[in-house]
Amino acid sequence: MAPLPKIIDTHIHLWPSTATAPTDHGWMTQGHPLAKRHGVADYDNATSASPVRPSGFVYVETDRCLPSAVPEMQEDAQDDEEKERRLRAWAKAPLEELDFLKRIVGGEPRDGDGFSSEHDGRRLVGLVVWAPFHLPPELFSLYMRIVESVLQPSAWERVVGFRYLLQGKGVDEVRNVVESEHWLSNLVSIGQGRAGKGWSFDVGVDCHRDGVEGLEVVARMVERVRAVEQLQGRGNKVRFVLNHLCKPDLSTPWPLFPRYSSVLTRLAADPLVYMKLSGAFNEFSPAATPSLASDLLASLRPYLDHVLKVFGSERIMFGSDWPVCNVGGPKGEEGNWALWREVVERWLEEKGSGEEERERVWWRAGAEAYGLDGI
Repeated sequence: MAPLPKIIDTHIHLWPSTATAPTDHGWMTQGHPLAKRHGVADYDNATSASPVRPSGFVYVETDRCLPSAVPEMQEDAQDDEEKERRLRAWAKAPLEELDFLKRIVGGEPRDGDGFSSEHDGRRLVGLVVWAPFHLPPELFSLYMRIVESVLQPSAWERVVGFRYLLQGKGVDEVRNVVESEHWLSNLVSIGQGRAGKGWSFDVGVDCHRDGVEGLEVVARMVERVRAVEQLQGRGNKVRFVLNHLCKPDLSTPWPLFPRYSSVLTRLAADPLVYMKLSGAFNEFSPAATPSLASDLLASLRPYLDHVLKVFGSERIMFGSDWPVCNVGGPKGEEGNWALWREVVERWLEEKGSGEEERERVWWRAGAEAYGLDGI
């Protein structure tokens, strides 16, 4: 067996005990298995069953609740202070999420936060936070300034990317959102951020429940972004990170696999599009998720092999999707993280991956996609 390299978990979620109601996360209905605190301490417990544990992790936004699709703005002229007040009121829950992240980075826990020291914050190597890409560029820019002010310099410099979830919206809404000029302009703009290094954009789509057409819309979106970047002569281009294998249906032999794999081939032709090996446990429903790594790999093999074929090990990265992996995971809260790591490890061994290829999957591809320095 090859020596195990270090791991950067490129996809985890965290929230304090004060953010476990539907007013914080609309999907946290009463009795939901995730409607409780999930802090760094809980993550550490979840990874303890693995023979190798992550040296760092990337936080990904948790789809905090908004009162409406867009903020209420008066049609008549408003001064900047009034616009900011309304925008802050509308985005109350996402801004509370940012304040929680600032506390982790600064090592300043409150009751119910689920972490205890600055050491926990040092392992948080990157933040992928939410932003309203669907709003007019003026409001988007204002929101970005608000984010910077809430996070303050120490946490703001950890922001490596943004996400606006597209899953669960239906293909018509996804098309309307990502084909709008507001969306395109805002998305192109993040390629120039971060003092010229650029931010990434995480793509969350659900081919299992929403169909493959939404992923096809995303492929066209990426191509439009590239066309605008070329037209504007932008040197830095947006990096795209596809989440969770784009959530294919793993419950049965999937008749849409050829269409799905074709879109991935199209997306992989862009050298700045990456794929996360994450989120698979939740895609076996309505069937039960297999409990053995060998059985999981048997179901996943066609998907993983195609991803490797078109993206190469250079652009695929490990992510756990903790704690969401516990919803469909078969090994309980203390065993699911280790099981997913084992599945990925077995697959890499099966493919005969060398040390450099393995390092790409376990941490280097994530570091490249997110521009993580000094890890």
